[in-house]
Amino acid sequence: MKVIGITGGVGAGKSTVVGILRKHFQTEYLHCDVIAHELMEPGGSAYTELIALFGNEIINNDGTVNRNKLYETAFLGGRVEELNACIHPKVRLAVEERIEKLRSDKFEGMVLIEAALLIEAGYKEICDELWYVYAPIEVRRERLKADRGYTDERVDAIMERQASEEAFFSQSDFVVYNDSSAELCEEHILEQIERHQNGEVAHE
Repeated sequence: MKVIGITGGVGAGKSTVVGILRKHFQTEYLHCDVIAHELMEPGGSAYTELIALFGNEIINNDGTVNRNKLYETAFLGGRVEELNACIHPKVRLAVEERIEKLRSDKFEGMVLIEAALLIEAGYKEICDELWYVYAPIEVRRERLKADRGYTDERVDAIMERQASEEAFFSQSDFVVYNDSSAELCEEHILEQIERHQNGEVAHE
């Protein structure tokens, strides 16, 4: 079993790389955002603490957390660090527990951990390898505007909160270059991964 952290700037194509890995290799996929959402649900380990921190106004009529309202309250109120301090340790614990369960079950394959903040949250220490999905900022910006309808201002705000390209490159064990056209994307990425698996490259 090999634990691989998949990280990269917003719009770089982390989910694209994960999709290719899941298609061609035996994998288990741990998406930190999805796990965080699970922990926010009623009965989840973050639910009560979120209400205590941000109030009942973040709760929908059915008792679930209104994530849009939560994020809006945290970002507009300058309380992002409080939100992260509540969520990130709980997600990390859930990830570690799931990895240990896979080990005890004798899973043989790749365990993929995807998150934008893997480096910042210290996940490298629980990963066998950290893979950085790279695409030029201009490419990422155009993807986000075309695919998600983001404005330049929103893209700038997100990018400012993420690690620099230099930090990603210095911390990664392998760089996946995802700067080709959609038609060439899968072939291009799979070739890089297979070369890395064969020990042919560490960085391009």
